[in-house]
Amino acid sequence: MDPLSMTASIITVLQLTTTLISYIHSVKHATAEQAQFAVETFNLCSLLTSLRYQVEAVRSDDPWFIQVRMLGIHNGPLDQFKDVLERMVEKISSSRKRDQIKSALTWKFTKSEVETALERMERLKSLINCSLSGDLLTLSQATHEDVVALREQTERIQSHADQELKNRLSRWLGLPDPSTNYHAALEKRHLETGLWLLNGQQFEGWKSSGSSLMWLHGNPGCGKTVLSAASLYEITRVKEIQPDTMVGFFYFDFSETEKQSSKKAIRSLLFQLADQQGRLQTLEQLYQKCGDGQQQPGEDAIRPLLKDTIACTGHKYIIIDALDECADREDFMTFIGNLVDSQMECLHIMITSRREKDIEDQLGPIADYKINIQSAIVNEDIRVYVHDRLATDSKLRKWSEDVRATIITALMEKAGGMFRWVYCQLESIRRCIKLSALKQALSTLPKTLDETYDRILRGIESSGQLQDAITALRWLCFSGRALQLSEIIDILAITSGESGGFCPDERLADPADIMVICSSLISCSDKDEEACETPIQSEVDEEAGEIEIRLAHFSVKEYLLSDRCFLAKDFQMSTCQMAIAEDCLHYLLYLFQSLPLTKDLIDQHPLSQYAAQYWWQHAQATDSTLNPTVINLTQKMLTNRDAGLPLWIQLYNIDYPRHSRGVLLTIENMAPPLYYTALIGLSQVVEKVMLQSVDVNAQGGRHGNALQAASAGGHKKVVQILVDAGADVNAGGYYGNALEIASGNGYEKVVQILVNAGADVSVEGGNHDRRTGHGLSMDRTTEK
Repeated sequence: MDPLSMTASIITVLQLTTTLISYIHSVKHATAEQAQFAVETFNLCSLLTSLRYQVEAVRSDDPWFIQVRMLGIHNGPLDQFKDVLERMVEKISSSRKRDQIKSALTWKFTKSEVETALERMERLKSLINCSLSGDLLTLSQATHEDVVALREQTERIQSHADQELKNRLSRWLGLPDPSTNYHAALEKRHLETGLWLLNGQQFEGWKSSGSSLMWLHGNPGCGKTVLSAASLYEITRVKEIQPDTMVGFFYFDFSETEKQSSKKAIRSLLFQLADQQGRLQTLEQLYQKCGDGQQQPGEDAIRPLLKDTIACTGHKYIIIDALDECADREDFMTFIGNLVDSQMECLHIMITSRREKDIEDQLGPIADYKINIQSAIVNEDIRVYVHDRLATDSKLRKWSEDVRATIITALMEKAGGMFRWVYCQLESIRRCIKLSALKQALSTLPKTLDETYDRILRGIESSGQLQDAITALRWLCFSGRALQLSEIIDILAITSGESGGFCPDERLADPADIMVICSSLISCSDKDEEACETPIQSEVDEEAGEIEIRLAHFSVKEYLLSDRCFLAKDFQMSTCQMAIAEDCLHYLLYLFQSLPLTKDLIDQHPLSQYAAQYWWQHAQATDSTLNPTVINLTQKMLTNRDAGLPLWIQLYNIDYPRHSRGVLLTIENMAPPLYYTALIGLSQVVEKVMLQSVDVNAQGGRHGNALQAASAGGHKKVVQILVDAGADVNAGGYYGNALEIASGNGYEKVVQILVNAGADVSVEGGNHDRRTGHGLSMDRTTEK
């Protein structure tokens, strides 16, 4: 910077300072704070004037100027103070426009703004005094500190802004967190297992070739997920050495609905890779196009964006685990096939799954590397795992070396490459306290996983815990999301039937007893730490809510829902869904007796949020076969306008799910019970409510009336009931009329019912958008 440029910077600051001084003198009713501000500003103005003339008088190579010019460097002290002044002067300008008819201005600055300005002003005065007095060493040190401090502050602000953007985009896209599955699987891995894959030629070829697809397949329980985690860990180590490497991964998971969707997987991959590539702004632009996150993007926008992101230079690795647990895997395999066909350079995809025919038909022909995880390959890994458990588990290492060798031999003879089978046997063996019992257990080992699970259930039955186990396992098979330990504890304190309800006194006194009830069929994981399959420590009590409980393996759910299980009747889908809906309703009705509904009350009843959000979805799954208890409990809650209905909406506002938990609707602005019954689509309950002489065309709710609410969800049975009862098919609302809503969502059968009832097909209007829907957690591809 030369003297002329620095003089220009000083003049700019002087002009801003003069404007500020003029404003201060114009403010009416000056306070002591304002007076101090005026004095300090005037003093600074005098110093700046002196500095200006001294700078003008020197040459650019003058030793004094070489040091002083640091004041004017980019983002230096003068720039920093100029930024403060510009913000204040901008505020003055806007206030003058608003107050121009007044004789004097009012003070527009907050205490914080004044303090910031005074602090920066004092700093600059100190530096200018050093310049004018020739104390150049102090000036140099102080200026350097200023620049460093500003840089650090800017980095902190940018880091915070970046994290805010990530959080906002993640919430908007509804992304599940696949890292929990990764860390859980990595925790189960022994460092010496999986080396046959990682050190093999096929893995090296997949990792380093131009582009490639590897398909790892094997039987249930052979350790595919642990192998995928080991592979991902290896690739992350490569990324540490080669920062331009990008890594995306997703774990399909039978126990979490969000992790069974191909759309969620593709969105997650896009988010991860765009973040690593520094291209989150492309997602932010899409966010803005979608009404600043008010709408959801279509797949026609997401998938091309992912392909563009992958098309960048450098190696890209995508690891997908448990494809067989994807609910719409055909769609995902088609997408993967398109990626492979596009022949993108340096794209490496790894997929693990069972060897199922549809997957083999799709992936077999396009996979460069196909690895069958056979028993002979995995057995050595299993031997390492068993040896480690026997050496580290407090209940297993008590045996002598000879006995431990006998255990290893017995397990390896029948393991058949199944980690899951071995884990279950070890859990059974660790309960043996006498050598004779241990020998008996080893001589009667079950041959298969099915037989293993059968023995576990019969052992639970003999202990008198079978009904509680059935209740917990039903919930874990069909819950809408992962369940916390505190929620399971409350679930086991609910009794069924018309006279049933929630009994707080029946809560488990020791949370660890859940492992006694369900044995090794379930596992626990701490959300803040890695997951584990070890029993819950009895000390866990107040922190129980932070522990998630889930089925221990996909094979457990498969067995329970199969006709091979001796409890098959208890685990029929309709039976389980109805039982869960009933439990939720009993819980909510108990809660609604404890008015008012405060945060403390909700915290004391951890199942309340789940029950409010999901009860109707479980009931909806069995609408045609709801039992009388569920129908009566639903009617009791939805028609109670003094407690049940408004308090349910406070916990979960089905009209505005994103804005739930906080605003208690008054009876005046709450929609009629028929509206909410129609919205959730329970035809049997609608029929019961209709018997109460309700007004079928009553207005209220986001959609306007009951018919429009039913049409929005595609509930054709409910639409027919309402039409037969005289509902006005042409009544309009914010989203248009019922026909427009049903047509926009593609519900052809609902459209036909409405047209047959006289709906006017020429009417247009409203703000319905078929892409965005209305925020309901309903499957919009199936009419009910």
